[in-house]
Amino acid sequence: MGFLHAKAVVAYVSRAAFNGLYHLFGLFGRRDEVLFVSRKSSEPSYDYVECGKAFSAQGYEPVYLSQHFNKSSVLAYAGLVLRELYHLARCRVCVIDRYDPVISLLDFTCEPTELRDALHLEFPNKPIVIQLWHAFGAFKKFGYQALDIAEGHTSGEAALFRIHRNNSWVICSGEGARKAFAEAFACPIERVLPLGRPEYRKLRDLRGATRSAKVGKSSGAGAKCTVLFAPTIRKYDKAVDPFADLRDRAKQVFRSGEYDVVWSVHPLTAGKDAGGDVPTGLIDADIVITDYSSIVYEAYLLGKMVGFYIPDIAHYRSSPGLNADPALLCPGITASSPGELADLLEQWSTDHETYPHDVLERFVGDSFVGCSSSPAEDIASFAIARVKER
Repeated sequence: MGFLHAKAVVAYVSRAAFNGLYHLFGLFGRRDEVLFVSRKSSEPSYDYVECGKAFSAQGYEPVYLSQHFNKSSVLAYAGLVLRELYHLARCRVCVIDRYDPVISLLDFTCEPTELRDALHLEFPNKPIVIQLWHAFGAFKKFGYQALDIAEGHTSGEAALFRIHRNNSWVICSGEGARKAFAEAFACPIERVLPLGRPEYRKLRDLRGATRSAKVGKSSGAGAKCTVLFAPTIRKYDKAVDPFADLRDRAKQVFRSGEYDVVWSVHPLTAGKDAGGDVPTGLIDADIVITDYSSIVYEAYLLGKMVGFYIPDIAHYRSSPGLNADPALLCPGITASSPGELADLLEQWSTDHETYPHDVLERFVGDSFVGCSSSPAEDIASFAIARVKER
């Protein structure tokens, strides 16, 4: 009870301070500026840079504020918050890629609405706030889909800090993700747009190049297949991590000489930046093995073979939960034991033609249906059009 009370004090003081500074900075007036904010990366992501170029082409000045927040960077993050409040009071559009407590706690000027079927019905129009989520698809449950469970926020925290409040519009990868995103951000589905991320076009362009490279690679004498292991982040120590056990037993499990094994942990697990860009190891991989990571969508766009190693799926069905269940949607490319996984890899690495791409298609479904072929340009045009409507 004392801990929750302390958080309530923090939320109250933060909200008062944020709003006071925001209105003070507002005395300077607004300008044609678009603000990009990230709390998990020290550099602007590819999505941010491409959107910035698109806004710049229409006369808007892009401003990038990025700080990987952790315990050792509290002072630096405080500086980021101060700069964020200043630019929020000056810009006409703001783009965020995750939950941002500054955005959620501010009291913006919002447009009136007749919508009622959601918790968050505040849609700022000074500035327009665009939630450009950092991951493709909606594999795992998140946000308000995952309250009061081990890997999510508590209902009390969500209420105190007004988590995911103040998104004018939410961008998702395609029609198939709209419902899950509306639930996760507690916003009306009408406010979720399937425009996609700029990286969508980048990956589609890379697909042809990786196919050509694979043909050349496979034709070389002694060429081996590369298998990338890329598990999702596990936020709590008590969560089981089958991939750690798998790596410890790698020499016993993966005895085939037909492929090389590469391991890639989630950047946040390794304490690194998580800017949302495609992992470099994914480009060179032939096969990608994951559990519940959204890397499956990037691998799909690149035309890779994908397999799921999911011995702990019972745990993940309950915490954080799954919007797409690989065991149900695509059992032909899933494994629940090291032996099953080794058999799949042996088959796919020796004969690529045996891989059932149609099964992976079933998993991805309509996750990219309706996605724009030029996401950055369409996001910029859409946001600026909303500014002009005010």
